[in-house]
Amino acid sequence: MPSEPSSPTLPGLVRARLLDAPSAALAWLLLERGVPVLVTGDWALATPLLDALVAALPTGRRPAPTGATAPDRLVRVAGTLERGTTTGILRAALAATTGRSGLAALVEAPDMAGVLDVLAHQGLTDDEASFLGVVLVVERRDETGGEPRLTAAHYLRPLVRDAGGHERRQRPAILATWEPRGDRWEDFAWGIGPDLAERCRMRAGDFEVERARRAALLADLVARGDLDGEALQAAAGRLALDAPVVGG
Repeated sequence: MPSEPSSPTLPGLVRARLLDAPSAALAWLLLERGVPVLVTGDWALATPLLDALVAALPTGRRPAPTGATAPDRLVRVAGTLERGTTTGILRAALAATTGRSGLAALVEAPDMAGVLDVLAHQGLTDDEASFLGVVLVVERRDETGGEPRLTAAHYLRPLVRDAGGHERRQRPAILATWEPRGDRWEDFAWGIGPDLAERCRMRAGDFEVERARRAALLADLVARGDLDGEALQAAAGRLALDAPVVGG
């Protein structure tokens, strides 16, 4: 019999079909590389997903103890951000991040538009919000009998400048969507693979290989019924997942 995790883990959530292994691997890799991850939708479902992503990080990358200073550690926003949350909480959290540490937060909103509304009420401009990385939307749908699913994964594409120094704003990209008719996920991340790799300071080929290795690792753990966090950390350590960083 599979060993059920005592707390949310990525293999456990993949087995429960909240999301698939490729989507989990992508979010895991991006968060570990310092790309912010926001989880939204049904916040009661969003919490286990964010907890599992944070728990998948190497011990030295997880949020530091209260009051500790550790520039490589993830910054996790306490509580859930919503439209009425005191302005400035997210900006303060962002100020504590570095290019490596990254940020994780729960946002109480029904969809991507709602997340952007919360970010605006936090005092962030559209340009600032464009650097907030991944938005994962988790919902319960009638098509699954009320079972939770990651219904969409978005990527806020950062403001960039062209060769002439002109600002170029891009619309958010879709990384993955859930297809209810087949109860499966459509992957669209390949369309901006080089952009994601650059954000992670990795070569595009290394990024794709790393994501595929993590997806295979998760699928193998699910197949073997090894769903606890210790099994994930042990397997991740054996694969030496820390791929080369470009420029640093």
